[in-house]
Amino acid sequence: MAKQPATELDRIVGQLRELSCAPTDFDKVTQLELLQQIANAAHGAMARVSVEFDDSQRADQALRQVPSRQRGRGVADQIALARRISPYQASRDLGMARALRDDLPGTGALLSAGRISERTAQAVHHETDHLARADRQQVDSELSPAITDATTAGAARAARAAAFAIDPDSATKRATKAAGERGVSFRAAKDGMARLGGYLPGIQGVAAHRALRKDAKAIIAFGDGSGRTLQQVMADLLVERLTGQPRACAVPVEVQLVMTEEQLFGETPDSPEPRDPDGPSWVDGYGPVPAAFARAAVAGVADALGPTPPEVDRAQAWLRRVFTDPCSGQLVDVDTNRRRFDGTVRRFIRLRDQFCRIPFCDALIEDHDHIARHSDGGATSIDNGMGICRRFNLVKEMPGWHTEVIHAAGPPGSHPHTVVITTATGKTYRSTSPPVPGARTKRPDLGVIDLYFTTRLAQAS
Repeated sequence: MAKQPATELDRIVGQLRELSCAPTDFDKVTQLELLQQIANAAHGAMARVSVEFDDSQRADQALRQVPSRQRGRGVADQIALARRISPYQASRDLGMARALRDDLPGTGALLSAGRISERTAQAVHHETDHLARADRQQVDSELSPAITDATTAGAARAARAAAFAIDPDSATKRATKAAGERGVSFRAAKDGMARLGGYLPGIQGVAAHRALRKDAKAIIAFGDGSGRTLQQVMADLLVERLTGQPRACAVPVEVQLVMTEEQLFGETPDSPEPRDPDGPSWVDGYGPVPAAFARAAVAGVADALGPTPPEVDRAQAWLRRVFTDPCSGQLVDVDTNRRRFDGTVRRFIRLRDQFCRIPFCDALIEDHDHIARHSDGGATSIDNGMGICRRFNLVKEMPGWHTEVIHAAGPPGSHPHTVVITTATGKTYRSTSPPVPGARTKRPDLGVIDLYFTTRLAQAS
């Protein structure tokens, strides 16, 4: 009896896991060559399987009488869960996979044979995605024999040149399309920093950068730089102009910090047990930051090492106490009879879930949704609510999808909030709320309860 494809793949994974290194360096390099070829071919196989899965799911949705404009919704999300990547990355990969099958078959065949890398295939896809299908297929037939030995950048240049040659107007079309996709991006960086980027038409980008540079040079020339470098002044000007605040370190009210009382005020005589006052705090929408960074934000000073206790005491901030279960370290449950998640309940869910609760998504929370549908009798409560991105809020309403809260032993709040997500194919995935920064997880003395502060920072005057 022939082996099932999944069983055969499982056997291959086992063999790779137990692979021994070759005895000589020459053979080790040969192993690396072959392993890279296997990795390339695996990406080609994933592309083929993804497109076949997309086709079959769309056909199934048609049988379920899903409106045509909604068919395909949730497919990339299931691929993302299976591959342990974000839904947005899965959507991009699925688009490329379909292009490799329909528009770039030569490039797809090279990837499936392991002769080019996934990044090289992505470069060809990206540089030709504005062409009509027939033109794209012609570029592919001309290009594929020449890219097996090219670098990723070289393949991109070759694809771009071939696209320009076959359609001289493509540059204008692509520029017009790109201008319609302008936007702003944000992602957390290390050491308490973040990267804020603008995808702009080139002329606007040059104008914005030159304006920041010109004004920053003027500030330094007039002696108002306070020892800051040109790049530091430009960064501060960017924040001040976008937020309207007079100083970059005067954080607006929308930002919230979560920290223990020890992290904010230092160790106190009545602290239940010694804890690190410099452990990680949490910034809503960003993630963990050093406690010194959080104290600097509360005090409204630029130097993360600078806030003194009097500066923290004078800070323009509102403090809200948040209690956790003394045994589990989980946030305590609160209930409400309202239909919409708002006010305290909305803030509570954001603090508990931190980012979108869908496994591997990690997008910012856009919606606060009922796990058991409100129309089915689901309560508007913290236990029945979760923070998710807008994309999943639409996906979970597709036929066959189901979400459910499960409880371990004990009442809600005594264990991590856990949701089981069932996809249209019957696959199940668990999503457990992350731990509260600095929370104790062992049982303390009877009657002791953890105290945290969420800090809504005032606009500095």
